[in-house]
Amino acid sequence: MKEFDQNELKTLEYGLPEEVLKYKMCGDFEGARKSISRWMDRPITEGLKKRLSLEKEMLDLLELEFPYTAEETVKLFFEKVPDFTREDLNRLDEEGLAEWIFLDGQKHYIHNILRNVLGNDKEIRKRAGITEEISEEEQNLSAAIAELKEKRGLKKRFRLRTSVALREECFQKGMYLKAHLPLPASLYQVSDVTVLNHSDCKVTIAPEDSLFRAICFEDVLDKNIPFFVEYEYTVHSVYHDFSEADRKQAEEGWKEDPDVGLYLEEQSPQIRFTLYLRDLAEAIVGGEQDPLKAAWRIYDYITKHVKYSYMKEYFLIPQIPQYCAENLRGDCGVQSLLFITLCRICGIPAKWQSGLYANPGYVGPHDWAMFYVKPYGWLFADPSFGGEAFSQGNEERRRFYFGNLDPFRMVSNNAFAMPFDCPKKFRPIDPYDNQSGEIESDQRGFSSREIESKKCMVISC
Repeated sequence: MKEFDQNELKTLEYGLPEEVLKYKMCGDFEGARKSISRWMDRPITEGLKKRLSLEKEMLDLLELEFPYTAEETVKLFFEKVPDFTREDLNRLDEEGLAEWIFLDGQKHYIHNILRNVLGNDKEIRKRAGITEEISEEEQNLSAAIAELKEKRGLKKRFRLRTSVALREECFQKGMYLKAHLPLPASLYQVSDVTVLNHSDCKVTIAPEDSLFRAICFEDVLDKNIPFFVEYEYTVHSVYHDFSEADRKQAEEGWKEDPDVGLYLEEQSPQIRFTLYLRDLAEAIVGGEQDPLKAAWRIYDYITKHVKYSYMKEYFLIPQIPQYCAENLRGDCGVQSLLFITLCRICGIPAKWQSGLYANPGYVGPHDWAMFYVKPYGWLFADPSFGGEAFSQGNEERRRFYFGNLDPFRMVSNNAFAMPFDCPKKFRPIDPYDNQSGEIESDQRGFSSREIESKKCMVISC
């Protein structure tokens, strides 16, 4: 496995030779690989060679991401929905709920299709016997939002333990392993970060104000044990209702961010101002000159029109915001990148935040956005939580996630597509974000299918 250079990702802006693209789109991946090999020997730029090399990696990953034939997909659903038929799958195809690629002469469906459909299709959920109960997670969230609104500010302290390990079949005694786990950064709403405990090995901890904060472990293992870290942090949430009184209070505390201009620029290969996205921004925002109202129009469009969908790995999407806008589907990060890009096109500074949604009832990876308007400074937008509220008919909750954020956020990443402070040798599982952890040996990096990560909320107070 070759070593990874973060700058290679910029070549995703390149188009592929038509010959390679034809083989890929008709599902002849072996033909595409042979075509790439031929093109490597032709008089093309080093940039295009790097792009073709990335494409080879993508072809390998695509076969793993789309494992099920139509027949296998029906059988997969049959375990949860006994009356599921091929006609149901055809309907899901037509409604855009069943993502597929063409491979070896037939459709192959994405690995998380069952989760996608059960999360989005009410009819299939009902036939699967899934009841709409109020979970502990939802109870915690509703209570926290209500308290935040009432007090107009809320501080909560959390303790988390996370770990990452190789799957047993990948481990060999005496292996040198290097692992990264995200850590909360003391920036914006997060403060007072304390590392309480971690694996006993060589450890490098990124500075508290790192934009892409992680703890790095290095060890030679005779036994396959996980790398772990336990920490505490405080989240300070502030509530904005954008009333006149709220605005006056914001004006009293106004302080300009000198770096705000950095978040108006394109960021290759993902945050690009394509012709379609510029046209879409103009169609959404129109002649609105007030940045807050313009940002609301963008959020309003995404939460009402983009359907939440679990995705293939981000590495496989050459331009994520464009994909979201053209297909009107995407997960939390995909929706957030569309919001960020459209805001920047409209002259509204916008940036990335991600880490964990750490609710005592549930802990998992999550991404959202920040945008900057006077006199409030940096505000939050969570299009995926807002879109979920819209699908549930909860307009109050949808509006809350424009400008505000619940306190259940462990924020490790305050920028998109940053290198680790302790560099990786091989391509990360996600070259843009770090939420669940990474492991590599001195020979290669390990994929998401080869590692196991755990996240445990120990206490919140």
